Formats: sequence, C-alpha cells, structure tokens
Amino acid sequence: MAYTTIAKPSVHFDCPTWTGSSSTTTISGMGFKPDMIWIKRYDGSGHPLLNNSSEGTGQNWIPSGNNANDTNTLVASYTSDGFTLTGGGTDVNENAEKYVAACWKANGGTTSSNGSGSITSTVQANTTAGISVVQYTGTGATGTIGHSLGAVPKLIIAKSTTVADRGVVYIGDLGHYSDTEDDLIQFAATSQFQDDAGGWNDTKPTSTVFTVGNKSHHNTSGAASIAYCFAEIKGFSKFGIYAGSGNVKGTPVYCGFRPKWLMIKKWESTEDWAAKTTVVDEGQIAGTSEMKRALQFSDNSSSTDCTITATSWGFRASTTDAKANSENAEYLYMAFAEMPVVGTNGTVGLAI
Repeated sequence: MAYTTIAKPSVHFDCPTWTGSSSTTTISGMGFKPDMIWIKRYDGSGHPLLNNSSEGTGQNWIPSGNNANDTNTLVASYTSDGFTLTGGGTDVNENAEKYVAACWKANGGTTSSNGSGSITSTVQANTTAGISVVQYTGTGATGTIGHSLGAVPKLIIAKSTTVADRGVVYIGDLGHYSDTEDDLIQFAATSQFQDDAGGWNDTKPTSTVFTVGNKSHHNTSGAASIAYCFAEIKGFSKFGIYAGSGNVKGTPVYCGFRPKWLMIKKWESTEDWAAKTTVVDEGQIAGTSEMKRALQFSDNSSSTDCTITATSWGFRASTTDAKANSENAEYLYMAFAEMPVVGTNGTVGLAI
C-alpha cells in the first residue's frame, strides 16, 4: 500500500465551524495561515462564498449566482491560524447562525509572477499539497497560463471575476472519460457537462501550464480572472468519478483517506453541486460516520436528504437522493483528507 506524502493533512487543509455574531468575529486555531476559503451556512439559507488572499478581502466569488464578484469586505483579514470576518453579510456572519469553511494553505499570501504561458499569471502555490491560486487577465482568445504546481492539475475552477457570468470547471482524465479536456460545466450551475472546446481548447494541461479557450466565463478580454488549480496528492486529495447504485448501500469509493470535505456533482444530467463535511453534525445520527447535511453550492439552501458515510478509506453514498446516488448515473467528486489510511512512515492512520 502506497504511503502518503502528507502525514498530517490539517497543516494544509481544515474545515472550521463557527456561530455568527453580526460583529467582528475571528476564526482561529487552524494549523496554518489559510489562503483560500470557501464559506457556507449549514443550518439554513445562505449563499456560498469563495475568497482568497491573492485577490484580497474585498473580492468574493458567489458561485450560486451569475454575477461579477461581490466587492464588499466580508472577510476582513487572514491571520496566522485563521481569518477575521466583519459584522456584515448574512452569508458569512449573521447572528446565531452556523457556518463552515473549507480552507486551504497556498503560500501565505505571497505571490510571484509566472511567465510560462502566453498569458502572464500571478500565482501563489503550495506544491506539497497540490494547490495554487492563479490570477490572470483574460484575452478572449486561446492562450496558456502558468499554474506553478510542478504537476499536472486534475481539477481547475476558473472565473472572470469582473464579469456577470459563472465560472467553469476543468476535470482531468478520470478513467473512461479520457477526453475531458473538451468538456465544460459552469460552477456551480445545475446543468450537465457538455462538449465545448471553447472552454479548455480541447487541450490537456501540463505540469507547467493550462490552456483556456475563448469562453467569457473565464477568459473575457481585459477581465481580471482567477483560477483555483488542484493536483492530486496521494493520501491528501482525490478527484474522480463513481457510479451510482440507486440503493442506500452505494458504491464504495476508495480515496486512500478518510475524507473531511467532499463535493459531488452528477455528470450527465441536471443536479446541484453538493458539499459534505465530517465536521458538521446537523441532522447526523450520533456516533456514526454519516455526513447528512448537504451544503448546496448551486443555491442558498442546505438539506439533510443526501447522506454520505465516511470511512477510513473513502466514502459511500447512503442515500437514493439524485444528488449522490441515482442508479447507473455518473458522479464527479473532489475529496480532501482528514486522515490518510497509511502515513509517511507506513503506519496505518487512526481514522475510524
């Protein structure tokens, strides 16, 4: 069994929770300074919010809407072990409401110029964890962009931030979907994946660059744009496709770790993007490894009708809900670890 290269995922990725106060609130206690945070309310209505330390605190991507970035300062600052929220914003800090954030470490907010592609980018990267935040200016024409990962990205989420449009997702080779570079889906639209070479120019990324086509979603001429790039790291992150079974004992999905955070999207038909995490126990059966609360990135809702069971080695759907387990349907997933099955020294992890 292969060892992981990251014995302690929590020094690169974490999912803090908090109760809103409608006043300045500091989230602390993480094992790193986060550079990319995705926030979602989990006890009721609230739109998801993506923010990163490269663009700055006044740039909020709200993926559930077809809009330019929100420029209100909701995330006030990034700290050495967390972040501070302002008192404004029902989606991040409303009094007595409950929130969770998926947080990744990049490079502590320090960026550098990357001239590897035809379009110069500004990047901060964490090559150990396979994560980079890439800023670039769109050209409206096919071009290449440096991502600084030093490995081929398996998943890219990109958007023209000043344009009223949705971002798009690139999915790397996932088994029988061998030509995914010509597939396109808007993040986090409910629509299915489509053949559209205008997204990624029918070109696979390399260990140095990814290619963009002429779509306005992520390459509007003159528009500031952002891309979140992820390379797969054994024992820390996993991106793939699984087949739904249509019954409450779904197909086992092996990740090589117990997932702390998981996002799922039905591939070939209309459905929500649903995130799951082991740190949220709303609606969960006490003493189990169920992840019941679905944090829907496609709109402002959350539900308990989409149960996923986390295991020491991965997950399985424990539901017949179409968001995660329709019979014979294909589902994209992206997962990040709470604990690897096998550590860097060959010791079996202590996940349940």
